[in-house]
Amino acid sequence: MQALRRIRLTRDSVLLVLLLVLIGGFSVFVAWRNNQIEEGRQVFTPFSTHSSNERGALGLYQWLEQIGYRTTRIENGDFEIGDKTRMLFVLGPTETISRNEASYILNWVERGNTLIFAEDSVFSKNELFSALDVSASFESRRNAAQLSQPLADAEIGELSAGTASALEFNTPEFVVYATGKDKPILARMQRGGGTIWLTTAPQLFTNENLRDEDNAGFAAALIADLPKGSEIAFDEYHLGFKADDETSLSAVIFNTPWGWGLIFAMLVIFGYLALNGQRFGRILPVPRALARRSPSEYVTSMANLFRRADKRGMVLQHYRHSLKRRLGRPFHLNPELEDSRYVEMLERLRPELDRAELARLLNSLRQTDTTEADLVRTIEQAVNFGVRGPGSTNR
Repeated sequence: MQALRRIRLTRDSVLLVLLLVLIGGFSVFVAWRNNQIEEGRQVFTPFSTHSSNERGALGLYQWLEQIGYRTTRIENGDFEIGDKTRMLFVLGPTETISRNEASYILNWVERGNTLIFAEDSVFSKNELFSALDVSASFESRRNAAQLSQPLADAEIGELSAGTASALEFNTPEFVVYATGKDKPILARMQRGGGTIWLTTAPQLFTNENLRDEDNAGFAAALIADLPKGSEIAFDEYHLGFKADDETSLSAVIFNTPWGWGLIFAMLVIFGYLALNGQRFGRILPVPRALARRSPSEYVTSMANLFRRADKRGMVLQHYRHSLKRRLGRPFHLNPELEDSRYVEMLERLRPELDRAELARLLNSLRQTDTTEADLVRTIEQAVNFGVRGPGSTNR
């Protein structure tokens, strides 16, 4: 006990303990915030090649790499197809494909390339379908599809499609290759020197369905004519993987460890200076004359301002409204009533008041052009009119 009594917590030791606690709290915050940001980046996006989820397309991306193709993603920048790209997958886009982008894609196809476009929504704004004179219609859901045209030497059976929409063509240039319940869900057309595959079943290419031998054979048949070593691109841009626009200073400060460290350092420095009584500037003495201003000085200064501006009418109007409000308050009379109506109603409630004098006084208070002497006299009459008490008068 005596040893404990000898231990004295000095001011510096308290500050040191407090600083260690703050550093520990800051470390916990950084770990928590980093985990939160990482979880936000792992939000599942259907048909994305970043996702290993059952509805993702990472399996297709890695499989194409393993069999000898070069795969790339269009993301985190402008939508631009590489010069060496020979095939483009656009699977289940969630972003609008504009008219300019549709034209850009079709011009790329006409140069001898292949587009595989899978769109299962009948409500999305898709200018590519419009440019090809194609639309998607809502149908009953179908989980399977049957090929109506041969795609490869290998026999391909029933495909796992999982779609509730079908293709509708306004041009005979399309050849239907697969149907579901007698409705076309996969078609092909030639465009210049290239080929376009359209389908309303992006589920054909998901990680889950590519485990099926028929779906895997179908995917292999689509790329059968593409030489090994060719570049195949996947459109992640229209799945929301665009360039991060948050490059402002506030985003760097609040969303990066460097920014958090800067805020923490500033708080520690500020807290240290505050606890040590450090001033953040020289003291400015307040003049006694300014510190001891009386209310009468304010009234006098305002009166001088009104006098300079020649606002006698405004002052009279103020006292006119105050008089009507004071006389009518006990009877809840509206001071905004027209003067004659107000005087008539007030006479019924207070018959001892001089009606003629009140009417004359209200009329005087409505004047806008008056001398200062008349102004003071009229205001004095307004203040004293109707005051009840010993020795008081109605005037």
